Amino acid sequence: MRRLLLVAAAAIGATSGVAVSQDAKMSFFVTSVGSGKGADLGGLKGADAHCASLAEAAGVKGKTWHAYLSTSTEDARDRIGKGPWFNAKGEKIADDVASLHGDANAISKQTALDEKGEVVNGRGDKPNRHDMLTGSKPDGTKIADQTCGDWTMGGAEGAA
Repeated sequence: MRRLLLVAAAAIGATSGVAVSQDAKMSFFVTSVGSGKGADLGGLKGADAHCASLAEAAGVKGKTWHAYLSTSTEDARDRIGKGPWFNAKGEKIADDVASLHGDANAISKQTALDEKGEVVNGRGDKPNRHDMLTGSKPDGTKIADQTCGDWTMGGAEGAA
């Protein structure tokens, strides 16, 4: 079975807020669950809403969230603000867009936490949930033909 784990991962908070159950600085997380509809996230608006819903359920309120997704017309790196980004435990992931996309980022299995502050299962874990689709190159720019219809395709069309 193929599934999409939304890299709302790099869902980024753009406004200030207070977290109830997570660190108040949290501005970065990997989604714990996808939408259940493959790559049909309802476009960027639906993906952003999914991220916001997960963050709010985890106790992080008062922030604006943007899924780290590129479309045929927009680069993920341009959607997420200027940084810095912190995970659910308050650990800094990156200072700015350049460090996020370079060797200076602190993204690892131990720091790429979900919105609840939990490690995302990866290679060797059961079940393996590490695969993420963003429609982006490593520098955060779009790969126009790999966005599953700008995140509106479900079923077999929206499978990786």
